[in-house]
Amino acid sequence: MEKQMTQLNIPVPPAPILEQAVGYRNYRNVRFLALWWEPCGDEAMVSDGLVTFTGLWPGYLAYLQHRSVHFQLAVYNLGSSEDPAEYRLVIDLEERLAFIAPCKEAEKFLTSQWGNPHEKPVAISSEEMEKWLADLSEQLSHFPSMDELLSQMAEDQKHVETLQHWLDELIQ
Repeated sequence: MEKQMTQLNIPVPPAPILEQAVGYRNYRNVRFLALWWEPCGDEAMVSDGLVTFTGLWPGYLAYLQHRSVHFQLAVYNLGSSEDPAEYRLVIDLEERLAFIAPCKEAEKFLTSQWGNPHEKPVAISSEEMEKWLADLSEQLSHFPSMDELLSQMAEDQKHVETLQHWLDELIQ
């Protein structure tokens, strides 16, 4: 770990409970993930160093505000509706450990897990490019129905409930 990353003694649920609760699908089998709150838009943020996106705030808040987690994190500014974050909560998805790091340090660390940015670009044939573009076009042309959206929202809520249940079981 980097010098400015400090390991925390907070519970990290088994995979994929936390990841699903905050909306992260680990398609690239990444090891480290960061969480924080962004005042612009008033949203929970998730980053793996390659992709940063607005996460599911109910899962983020369920985790950070749980009494088994909150007291250790309360001294660190992970962002709020009024203030930008000074720190990121970094989760080791393999060892299931939590770390705290200043924002810039966390961003550097997360980016470094993707290897050398100066690697040669991948060359693909025109047929492969056409197939990739066709697949992308198909993915972008699908607009979810209201039923699909409601189903996804219900699934997201179940993930948050699973996280909450796991955390609650720790203190019983």
